[in-house]
Amino acid sequence: MVIIISNPTAITDEQTIIKQLFDEGLEVFHVRKKEFSENEMRTFIEQIPEKYFNRIVLHSHYNLVEEYKLKGVHVPIGFMNDNSNGTLSISFHLLEEIEKCDKNFDYGFISPVFDSLSKDGYKSSFNFSELKTYLVNRKVLNNGTGNGLLIALGGIDEDKIEKVKELGFSGIALLGAIWQSENPVEEFKRIKGKWLKKELMY
Repeated sequence: MVIIISNPTAITDEQTIIKQLFDEGLEVFHVRKKEFSENEMRTFIEQIPEKYFNRIVLHSHYNLVEEYKLKGVHVPIGFMNDNSNGTLSISFHLLEEIEKCDKNFDYGFISPVFDSLSKDGYKSSFNFSELKTYLVNRKVLNNGTGNGLLIALGGIDEDKIEKVKELGFSGIALLGAIWQSENPVEEFKRIKGKWLKKELMY
């Protein structure tokens, strides 16, 4: 699974780029626009072709998920939300948080796995050996089911794909690698291609 998170602020030709990313096979797009009012979020969603609504996850204004028939919601750890209208994903920053989580989530972001590309000074504190052991054991305990998949976020770019697969993550979430690129769509295609290639090897 390859996920892209929106740039937190507006960028040039943003909506055109988003449409092109979907056209190139983007499975899931997270809209994380903290400063957006509900009306601004509506406008943002409505500029995306309706055929892609079922691939959009919101980080705020969750009531719009049902209205627009979107994919689901993303919440911080500890957020009380009964989401019966789509997928539920959660942000985790410690392995202990996953163990203490009492929600049945579809997938969760673990971050930052590597030093962030988009946030200065946001550095990884994970021990890769411990992380790999945890991910392997979790897959065994879950019997390979799709519930509670863990997605790597933070510092993920083309050069990190092999390491992410080696660690045992079920997917990657991209932010800085896409929106800091001179050509976000081509960068996505390269990373996606490398991820799919690695999936066949593991």
